[in-house]
Amino acid sequence: MEIKTDEAMSLHTTFRTGGPAKYFITVNDADELKKALSDAERPFIIGNGSNLLADDRGFDGTVIRLQGTFTEIKTEGNKISAGSGALLSTAAQAAAEASLTGMEFSYGIPGTVGGAVFMNAGAFGGEMRDVVEKVTLFDRETGEITDIPGEDMGFGYRKSILKGPDPLEF
Repeated sequence: MEIKTDEAMSLHTTFRTGGPAKYFITVNDADELKKALSDAERPFIIGNGSNLLADDRGFDGTVIRLQGTFTEIKTEGNKISAGSGALLSTAAQAAAEASLTGMEFSYGIPGTVGGAVFMNAGAFGGEMRDVVEKVTLFDRETGEITDIPGEDMGFGYRKSILKGPDPLEF
């Protein structure tokens, strides 16, 4: 785990916007994430910083970036398992290399698997709801890890059950 203070968010967003985050923590596995979340002030988790416009005035909270095991992609038979911090384009490439179809739509979408699932990313007639079999979630309140079947994710146009009714404020 790496902890920085007053880290410029412009270094971590694809649009290169954003002033300093009070705390910027890079976590590499689930144990580090649990620790970071337990100590965090106003936690905000990011992957690749795609589609993220961070305020140039900064963020008076904790930004947590997912790395390490969160970026792993495994292919087993006709299934792919990808961490929430894995690049969506890398997951699509892994599918192609394993001669699996269905993720072609996602190759050009910037960002991570976690963000893509969160907002049901899609393009060219395909979307995450078409390829997600299950999502493994960590509940910050209870510390429990739960698997949610894809059909229970409430996928709709650019939404899932993970996305609340109000836009995220950074």
